[in-house]
Amino acid sequence: MRKLPDLLTLSRALVAVAIFSLGFVGESALEAVILLTILGWTTDIFDGRLARKYHKPPTWIGEREFIFDMVMVFSGLCYLVMSGLINEWIALIYIIIAAVFIAFFRSKMITMSFATPLVALPLIVASVKAPRAALWYLIWIVGALALDWPRFKGVVREFLENAKKLAQR
Repeated sequence: MRKLPDLLTLSRALVAVAIFSLGFVGESALEAVILLTILGWTTDIFDGRLARKYHKPPTWIGEREFIFDMVMVFSGLCYLVMSGLINEWIALIYIIIAAVFIAFFRSKMITMSFATPLVALPLIVASVKAPRAALWYLIWIVGALALDWPRFKGVVREFLENAKKLAQR
């Protein structure tokens, strides 16, 4: 059981590969992508909870948990571009701008700032192209926030503190 948090974190890499691969299927896979996204973010909630429950010190995988999250976020963008749901040039320009800012500031807060719209993008696209899947995602978001509200507030607080530090540089 002590390895379960790491296995849940690693599972996001598999979810990311599956989401990316569905880009070859196209728009018809959007509902599956939303369900995989829900699965991936569910593992994100539970890996941290279990690690804290077992008082598990961070492992190599645990220390890179944020990277696994970002790989999953990026796979969603790749799916949307590959399936033709998002313009490839707009995505490329966004990625280049994000990469420049992330490289210059080297801040998790900056990375999160660029990742947040990409996290929302599958939901936004699904609201138009796959409303049933968008509804599932919205229900999941409400449930996840209800289940993990204190943690969510902590993440927002950390984000704001990092923004303040970055502004003071």
